[in-house]
Amino acid sequence: MRTRRPNPLRSLPAVSAAAALFALTACGGPDLAEAEHYTDLSDQPMAASGIELATVDGEPWGFTDVAEDRLTLLFFGYTSCPDVCPMTMAEINLALEQSGDDADGFDVVMVSSDPARDTDEQLRSWLDRFDPDFQGVRGDIDDTVRAALDYGVPIDAPEETEGEYLVTHGGRILVLTPGGEAAGMFAEGVEADQIAPLLPVLLTELL
Repeated sequence: MRTRRPNPLRSLPAVSAAAALFALTACGGPDLAEAEHYTDLSDQPMAASGIELATVDGEPWGFTDVAEDRLTLLFFGYTSCPDVCPMTMAEINLALEQSGDDADGFDVVMVSSDPARDTDEQLRSWLDRFDPDFQGVRGDIDDTVRAALDYGVPIDAPEETEGEYLVTHGGRILVLTPGGEAAGMFAEGVEADQIAPLLPVLLTELL
């Protein structure tokens, strides 16, 4: 098994460990518009996808069903992923732990890009390794692909070629506001100490 990665020309650049965590405003706080590992879309947010999927509990779920009083960190991935997906979930979990009380202002949702193998039970069990409050969502793969593209995340339906099962997923972490609009996104490979300082700023500016 191997992961087929999206076209790098369509992906956001990764941030090296030596890059600055964020630019500073005159007051000394992080500036979303200048953070190299974060793309600020708040002036022109992406519209919420109209695709309907379902939670691992079997309840209907749409992107407009996100919480009205919190922000949602959204990721498209799959549980058999050997590297990017578990690392991304771990970094999100650590960032929320580092943010203290600000963590209460965020939900985390992972949409499976391999729903044929990510059963409800598998997805729930996998997410529990990081945080039982993380929500798993899955549905028809064609619907999932369309939803991801609605948010600018290029994924394809899994394919089996020459004995290899190929799955694509997006490496970006989307920040959804109440109503499901994407007001920004963290770049693939972002680390917890790059995410955590921006979380209180996101709450202040987007809620």
